[in-house]
Amino acid sequence: MLSGSLRRLLLGLALASFAPVSAQEKLAWKFTSGESLKYVVEQSTEMQMSIAGQKQSMQLKQTLDMDWKIGEVASSGDASMTQTIGRVQVESDGGLVGGFKYDSSESEAPTNAVAKSMADVFSRIINKPFAVTMQPSGKIGKVDVPKELLEALAGSGGAMSEDTLKQLMTQSAVTLPKDGISKGESWENVQNVDMPVGVMTINSKLTYLGNDAKTGFAEIEMKPTISIKGKEGSPQQITLKKSEGGGKVLFDQKAGRVAQSDVDLTMELSIKQFGQQIDQQVKQKTLMKLQ
Repeated sequence: MLSGSLRRLLLGLALASFAPVSAQEKLAWKFTSGESLKYVVEQSTEMQMSIAGQKQSMQLKQTLDMDWKIGEVASSGDASMTQTIGRVQVESDGGLVGGFKYDSSESEAPTNAVAKSMADVFSRIINKPFAVTMQPSGKIGKVDVPKELLEALAGSGGAMSEDTLKQLMTQSAVTLPKDGISKGESWENVQNVDMPVGVMTINSKLTYLGNDAKTGFAEIEMKPTISIKGKEGSPQQITLKKSEGGGKVLFDQKAGRVAQSDVDLTMELSIKQFGQQIDQQVKQKTLMKLQ
């Protein structure tokens, strides 16, 4: 005769065997040799500044058209591709530089001094492809920038560099877990962004929420945590006083690609330079959408 404790143990094991198992979803980028993916990245920024007691505001909108041309795809799923920025649009209003518009697709040269400077920088990278290797997880393995593009970047006066270009490509790919994941499970992704005054680190917690009711795509919640490390020896010292944000990614599991991602960030900053303090509040919205 079984003891009461042993009977309860066996009963518990039996019940556990009939308990529902949480279904796991495998999220992975999928590529086919010869295909082309076109993404549009829209970023709008609202900035409130206080300089010596005087308040100023500025609105900035940037739009980038990107083209991923897929080359060889290995049996592991790793893909070699070329990525190209085909068009850049910038629109600004307010602030110290005033209002201006810039569109790289227009043949007429801009007249605004700031727009002219932007045109000079962006003309060095537009329609100049560079090679990227991406894993099924979305991790960028390698970025090869052609020599002629490196020479062009060197002439931009530091406004654009090889590292800046690599960061742009890395940030355009959402990183996914290598293994299957269940609804409610999370993983992390870290991005570093070089700035003239230091390095901004964005540590994002991503959580799989299940399938979106409208599209059927996998819905991923993003919760970014931001930190900024100032550059040693810089005349500008930056302090991040407060930050908050959130976003969502819609991932097409069948096609194996991001259909859309949107992220909102709000930051309160303090910048000291030459004995003067500038307080800023920055609200930024970034939308990346597959065309």
